[in-house]
Amino acid sequence: MKVAAISFNDNHSLSMDVEGVSYIGAAQPMELEDGTWFLELLIRTGNGTIALQLVADSPEKLDITRYE
Repeated sequence: MKVAAISFNDNHSLSMDVEGVSYIGAAQPMELEDGTWFLELLIRTGNGTIALQLVADSPEKLDITRYE
């Protein structure tokens, strides 16, 4: 079993079995009314979908790049 785990600053976490990943994608960053930027990242698996809503003070901080 493969598990994705997300930890939050207040020591809460979320995990989900991620076997059978069928899609990983992100929308283009959008500017919110208060000048912050928003991006949604989706991970679809055989067990459901993980949706991450990311917020930053500039669109450059929301660039998604591959690493090795």
